[in-house]
Amino acid sequence: MESDSKYEFKFVLTDVELTEEQQERVGRAVAQAGALALGDLLPKDSLMVPVRSNVYWHGIPRPDLMTELQRSATEREN
Repeated sequence: MESDSKYEFKFVLTDVELTEEQQERVGRAVAQAGALALGDLLPKDSLMVPVRSNVYWHGIPRPDLMTELQRSATEREN
């Protein structure tokens, strides 16, 4: 598999009104379902990261990004 491979998927829902919180829950659930469906193919160090409303990225972060994520997580704990 190429390291720069990219796949995008969409989920479309019509004829219903959703709150922002409901939209976020559905978006996160779709992203988690996709990652679960391909779990055996995903690298062990991959992460799911929210990019913007209803858009999630899943992959291995750059090494410097991982350091930044760890720093941010530590700050949140304190």
